[in-house]
Amino acid sequence: MKPFALVCSAFLAVLAGFQTASADEITDVRFGEHSDYTRIVIETAAPVEFQAFTLSEPAARLVIAFDEARWGVRSLPSAAGRGVGAVGQFQFDERASASRLVFSLNAPSTVRQTLSLDPNGGGYRTVVDIAPTSEATFQRTSGFPAPTRTLTDLLMDEVGVTYVPPSCEVVRVVIDPGHGGRDPGAVARFGGGHEKDVNLSAGLILRDLLNATGRYEVIMTRDRDVFVELNDRVRIARQADADLFISLHADSAGDNRSPAGATIYSMNPRAVSRARQNAIRQGDWVDPSRPQEVSQILVDMQIANKEGESERFADTLRTEIGRSAPLWRDRPMRANFAVLTDAATPAVLFEMGFLTNRTDARRLNSQREQRRLMQAALAAIESHFARCGGGEPRERYVASASAANTSSSR
Repeated sequence: MKPFALVCSAFLAVLAGFQTASADEITDVRFGEHSDYTRIVIETAAPVEFQAFTLSEPAARLVIAFDEARWGVRSLPSAAGRGVGAVGQFQFDERASASRLVFSLNAPSTVRQTLSLDPNGGGYRTVVDIAPTSEATFQRTSGFPAPTRTLTDLLMDEVGVTYVPPSCEVVRVVIDPGHGGRDPGAVARFGGGHEKDVNLSAGLILRDLLNATGRYEVIMTRDRDVFVELNDRVRIARQADADLFISLHADSAGDNRSPAGATIYSMNPRAVSRARQNAIRQGDWVDPSRPQEVSQILVDMQIANKEGESERFADTLRTEIGRSAPLWRDRPMRANFAVLTDAATPAVLFEMGFLTNRTDARRLNSQREQRRLMQAALAAIESHFARCGGGEPRERYVASASAANTSSSR
């Protein structure tokens, strides 16, 4: 676990001023996947100074920070994209004290080498090779370069933000069977029940499987055929201080009977923005007795951790489901679903299959097949929380200026 100082530095940098753009334009980002390493190549119009380092908290990231750079990749106008191999999604951030590219990591990795190469038919090239490593090595070698730590030290000294080490507690899982009552969801096409019935049946099976382990506290947003507002489903998880929220659904493709298989969603950038707005509106971490930037740092830490945990669980769940059922998409999916937009609780939405597909509909209405799906979901939950023997290591960030209003961020 990295010290709190390392975690806070990232958000102090994000909240620093908008920097003046330079002529050092990034014109391309590309990747090469090799047997023992992944290569990242960044082309620029002029030579650039850079640093490359990994971060383990609040989520596994590779950061390539430039003294000055601006985005100019025409094929990626949103300044974001997806890598290969060990690299997941990436985003360019020019709001920080140093412009930077931030890459999510799919596995513990270390920076193997960095190179600066002159043009060879294109632009100047910044090359960073990352290689797989052990979790212990990743934790030991990850962290911000020393110069940025003094900013957080100042914050901690003057405002009183402290880090409370993790402790293992029972894991609280909220199961959300989608729809219900007057809202049937996708209607039955080939016999069996409507979506609301399939969701509830599967949710009750997952509840019983989790309870049988004795390692989880399970909360249902509904355990019978009733309608629950979306905001109330999120509120239930929030009030429970849940460690995971899993919303169960069955998909529909309208009149198209071809789509089949399961899909798992975590939050996309719009959902992240909604989560931030929700946190501000609900007053999370906001206290007039401390500087506004400190409250913003704490909000961003909370949401960044939630986003990282959600992505990791979605990947684990997709892997486990793929072993026992077909997948509609074998890559990570992101969406702006309302039930994913709580600011703190890691959350995924699990579309178990298509009721508009005859084979899927037969499978989803079978108790035996539902149990197979939920056993895969149980395996994903067990794997996700295995690092603490079935209990989750809860990290708490406490601002002494507002101890009464400060909650945990995980």
